[in-house]
Amino acid sequence: MASASKPINLAHGALEIQMDGLGGWAKAGEEFGKSPEMQALQKLRAEAEMKRSGQVKIGMPTAEAAAAKIVKGRAARKAAKINRAKSEGVNFMDAKYAAMKARSEAFEAAKIAKARAEEAEEAAKMAKAKAEAAEEAAKIAKVKAEEAAKAKEIADEAARLKDKETEWAQSEAELFASKFRRYWNELFARNGTTFHQTTSIPAMCYTYPTPDDEYNTTTLETLQIISVKVASIKDSLHWPLQVFGIVAARDVLDHKRNIIFQRSRNNCQTISQDDPYLALTGPSRAVAVSVDPSHVEVSLKVKGTTKSEDKDLSELVLLLRSGCRLSGVYPSRLSALEFKFGPIQNSVEATIQIKVSVGSWPDGFRGVFSAVTSGNYDWKVKLLDFGDDGLPVDADGMIKLSRSVVSVGLYDEILKVSVVACPVEEEQVGEISEIALKPDSAGISAPGVELKVASCSMEVSVAWSLFCC
Repeated sequence: MASASKPINLAHGALEIQMDGLGGWAKAGEEFGKSPEMQALQKLRAEAEMKRSGQVKIGMPTAEAAAAKIVKGRAARKAAKINRAKSEGVNFMDAKYAAMKARSEAFEAAKIAKARAEEAEEAAKMAKAKAEAAEEAAKIAKVKAEEAAKAKEIADEAARLKDKETEWAQSEAELFASKFRRYWNELFARNGTTFHQTTSIPAMCYTYPTPDDEYNTTTLETLQIISVKVASIKDSLHWPLQVFGIVAARDVLDHKRNIIFQRSRNNCQTISQDDPYLALTGPSRAVAVSVDPSHVEVSLKVKGTTKSEDKDLSELVLLLRSGCRLSGVYPSRLSALEFKFGPIQNSVEATIQIKVSVGSWPDGFRGVFSAVTSGNYDWKVKLLDFGDDGLPVDADGMIKLSRSVVSVGLYDEILKVSVVACPVEEEQVGEISEIALKPDSAGISAPGVELKVASCSMEVSVAWSLFCC
């Protein structure tokens, strides 16, 4: 196996020949034979041979001169070669450094360009996404705008239909009456309670309180029910009227009907233009009022010749709240009703009983029993109004009052109960009798307090009661 060889420099005088290994000897010989140095040497040998043979001409250069010339030429060429090499080396290094620097700068520029391209691509993606989102938002906004426009059309149409449906209503109270049953059922129809049920709370609940009741009872603001009057009727009706139906209060204590007036079709009240007041029979207990809503419900009809000819006299629902005065005239259907109600602050419930203790009511006299509080003399509550048919009493002598429950302010009022007796055939007043009682939070008023008409003595007792808070 041939061994690797190192380059060999063959020097011949000033001549240098570089050979590389064994294979380079032949090539070196050939190159050496062709080189200017070898040709100059051959020329010197030829001149020397000619000089020995006498063939050299006078004036021809000698071999030494020729050799010196050769050496000088070689030195000049070598110096030029060295200078050229130096120049080329310096230029090469500059070029290499410049190329490296250019490559580095190009690489860095490429990185920056790539990063910017990626940023531009990302920005383009984001811009595209935003554009798509904006387009989607625009579509959604368009859909919502269309839906809003449709909703407005529906609302406008509903309002128009509502106006058309409710244009018959002459007042808010009449309009509320048309929706009241549904409203009441949604709020209070639970645990078997129905719309037509009457209040399950009786009067005198806390007249005889237990020790625990002292912590659960209090005074309340209540509504004194004074009168309900048919103030006017429309031309399609004519006096007198046979009226039936119901007037009831629904308060915060149980929201059931506390009957104020109730007549069936077979037991109408006949009212005239001269006496247009309903004959009230309630409330059966005091009507409590608070900031929460309570109501007075009215549904009255006028009896016709047949049931199909009956007409709606009034349909109303009045809203009750603490501090509100309901007195006023309320139009509805074929009439306008005038209500006279009054709020009593810090009140207790007073249940009145009157019993004939001595004698009897005088013949030929009609009578009116009333109750009023000292702070509100205009709010006289009619307990009983009877004519020549005589004083209604039961077997025990207890007078059958139409109404027996009123409200009295506990701290600053006095309850006054009176009777007025008039001859049936005359308008003038015959006799007046009155008693005054200071209210209490519980118990029964002291015995022995009597009203007197002629020879008839009537004992008055009042049961006082607070309210459950």
